[in-house]
Amino acid sequence: MMQVRAILQRADPALKLLILLGTGLYLTELSLRTADYLHRDPRFVLGEGIIAVCFTIEYLMRWLDDAQDHYGWHYPHSAIGLVDLISIVPFWFGLVVPPEWGHLLRALRIFQLLKFFRYNRSLQLVALGFYRAWPAWKPLLFTQLVVGLFCTVSIFEAEYEAQPDKFRDLFDAAYFTMVTVATVGYGDITPVTSIGRCITMFTFVTALAIFAGILGVLGASFFKVMEEEIDPTVDPIAEFQKERQRQLNRWPKQD
Repeated sequence: MMQVRAILQRADPALKLLILLGTGLYLTELSLRTADYLHRDPRFVLGEGIIAVCFTIEYLMRWLDDAQDHYGWHYPHSAIGLVDLISIVPFWFGLVVPPEWGHLLRALRIFQLLKFFRYNRSLQLVALGFYRAWPAWKPLLFTQLVVGLFCTVSIFEAEYEAQPDKFRDLFDAAYFTMVTVATVGYGDITPVTSIGRCITMFTFVTALAIFAGILGVLGASFFKVMEEEIDPTVDPIAEFQKERQRQLNRWPKQD
């Protein structure tokens, strides 16, 4: 076990370089646009394959190392393990899925950058902020979902007959609701009926208030994390376990 862990520690600098190299190769190939997915430059394919093989070996070694320590099989379903898995799945799936899926799978390679979560304390603190905000987020997100669904179906019912070219289906109505709640206001879809405008005003007032509450909870959590964890000796990964225990003690599971 110690030998595997020592190898992984010595390989960390090379793994960091591969993360940047893999992302750089993808962005370069995307910018050149010299061929379609079925006729890619073999140099890019080879580079992607080598990096995927290296990350796959790393993933298996970390799984083996984790299986032998006191955590048991914790790594595969941990946040870090899932990020590591996402960094290799697109390449291997790309060998067997239909070509039409190729571009979407390759786009997932950007998530390789999240592998820096293992090495970057700032990213760990950001993730900790999200995790601490989750208990307060859950009721707000559910309320936002209910209000958003109501506004979506209401605006669709009100506007479909008046402008079927704009509100063609529920997706268009959901898009309008999201743009309204986020205060983006593109203006490509607007209500023309009186009831539709009343629904839009209701959406703006209620859903935006809930959305502001979600952002406020997240901001407060981030501020608390940065204030408490300014001490460089604090390990954010260990804080995840402490926060998990605090949440279990606060909201124990009911039998």
